[in-house]
Amino acid sequence: MQFIASPNYWAGRAGYRPRWLIVHGTAGGSSAAGIAAWFANPESQVSAHYVVDQAGTVICCVEEQDTAWSNGIITGAPATLPFRTASDGIHRDAWWSDAVNPNYLTISIEHVKPSTDNSDALTQAQQAASFALIKAICERWGIPKRFADSNGGITGHFSIDPLNRSHCPGPYPWSALWAYLQRGGSMVPQGWSDDGTTLTAPNGVKVIKGFRDVVLFSAWDPQNYPLEAERGADPLEVGNPSLGAGTRQTFRWSRLEWTPSRGVFQCWLGQEALALEAKLAQLQPAPITAAQASIVIADLKDIVESAEGALQQLGAGTSSSS
Repeated sequence: MQFIASPNYWAGRAGYRPRWLIVHGTAGGSSAAGIAAWFANPESQVSAHYVVDQAGTVICCVEEQDTAWSNGIITGAPATLPFRTASDGIHRDAWWSDAVNPNYLTISIEHVKPSTDNSDALTQAQQAASFALIKAICERWGIPKRFADSNGGITGHFSIDPLNRSHCPGPYPWSALWAYLQRGGSMVPQGWSDDGTTLTAPNGVKVIKGFRDVVLFSAWDPQNYPLEAERGADPLEVGNPSLGAGTRQTFRWSRLEWTPSRGVFQCWLGQEALALEAKLAQLQPAPITAAQASIVIADLKDIVESAEGALQQLGAGTSSSS
């Protein structure tokens, strides 16, 4: 971890203790160092406790025991139910009150997102660093490792300021975060093992390369283990031959695929199943109707009668020659 101190903070927390962890997106900027440099400028009048770079570097700008200037503005009408991954742009979570500056009650983590609308997904390195940092902070301060409610927890800036920050933090892998925290800080699904390059499921089948990354960096269900090793296929999908050749690995209830042009993606199993059923139907003989059966039976009778006549003639010829 690096330190680039910001002067934009209050020493201590006015007797309060942090109960919420607030996730932010920078909505611009290309590096944590650049964002931290802006926080270090007294004229910016803004700061956060941490900035997480897309490369996974973490910079501390304000110590956790002190109050960063990141969440002070409360807007919107109180909502009836807590928000989870985004606000409606109108309402805020009901527990925020002008009676207490939210900065005293929160620890803030900025995530570098170059797009001004915060539409960037976290990189894998950024996600891993963010998850580890969140876990450590929650454990240091007793912040609940779940979506925020009136008793504390983890949420986005949208929870406090929906009118100005409804897009903050933007896309964040919430489901993967909860899975990580439930696993005690591990990306590896319970019962699986990983040696740094190869992930091995409980049934002994291995998952490698990009498919391994998907399992590790998503809320992968431990019971969704692979049924086969990764293998090549051409075409990759019967239902979408335009994909061309690639590799795939089928799991209990999903399939991961890869092509040079698209990288790793999940197969649309429903669409592929229907395409395979249609293909199978073309290979099977069509059922015979009653009318068709009658014609076949009549034809068989003619064949039998013709055969019997031929046999009779053959028998008569044999008798006359003897």
